[in-house]
Amino acid sequence: MTASNHCDFSADDFEAIAIETSEGRLIRVTGSGLCPSSGWELRLVAANPGVVPHPESLWLELREEPSTRGPRVVTDTDVEVMVEDSHAQEVRIRFRWREGFTLPVVPASAPPQQSGGGARRRADAAVAAAR
Repeated sequence: MTASNHCDFSADDFEAIAIETSEGRLIRVTGSGLCPSSGWELRLVAANPGVVPHPESLWLELREEPSTRGPRVVTDTDVEVMVEDSHAQEVRIRFRWREGFTLPVVPASAPPQQSGGGARRRADAAVAAAR
């Protein structure tokens, strides 16, 4: 964990998939992070509403709502958003407290760029290192 008052995120734990439909193009962004306790709520919201200077990039901001209840045990927490966008080739995820990262947008028919479960792998590695 990078800070006890924030969840820990890695680009390896996120993906952006373009879904072509008869009514347009949707981008599904999914990911996960390791949060300091259970009950945290994560949201991806538009980070650049209005005129977009770079239509090839979709900017999202990850927002956290900390839990005020439950034990302090590191918990894998998921986040997902669907965005209608006809031009984006990449998704830039930004945070208010740390450096962000960029994900390529891949077609729904393409194989995933990652194996998923990265946050779980990092948690398992942290537990193993603590032993």
